[in-house]
Amino acid sequence: MRHIDRRAFLILAAAAPVLAACGFEPLHAQRGALAVLPPMLIEPIPDRQGQILRNYLLDRIAPRGEASSANYSLAVKLFEPRQVLALRRDDVISRMGYSAIANYEVRDASNRRIFAGNSSFSTDYEITNSEFATLTALQNARERVLELVADDIRNQIAIEFRRLQR
Repeated sequence: MRHIDRRAFLILAAAAPVLAACGFEPLHAQRGALAVLPPMLIEPIPDRQGQILRNYLLDRIAPRGEASSANYSLAVKLFEPRQVLALRRDDVISRMGYSAIANYEVRDASNRRIFAGNSSFSTDYEITNSEFATLTALQNARERVLELVADDIRNQIAIEFRRLQR
């Protein structure tokens, strides 16, 4: 072990009891995000991109499948603005920006809003002479961004439920 590696190990070893004493527990720990999340119904989201986002949310919030009886429901409204980012000299679009903005609400069994939030991410993709390549680039950009949105929504919900438990 090099001298720097040994020093880093000693610092981490010394910090571990301090972090444990203050109640620090990462959401990604074994008892983390999934342990905090109660059974939740994820309502359908319109259009193909909504189906993709809903599937990502199901994977993250209910990886063992949706519960037959859920005390909470998650409703998401998804917006996908696009913008031109670059033009070639002949005024042909060469790069587009893709964004996904998701506004969500968590409601209890009596349909009372518990909390709401939003998540947004964006990326860009290349416009080429090939329509197939351009559509593939758009689909890839959409899937990457929607996966990030699903992760973010899951984390925000876990944080809110942990806060409500205290």
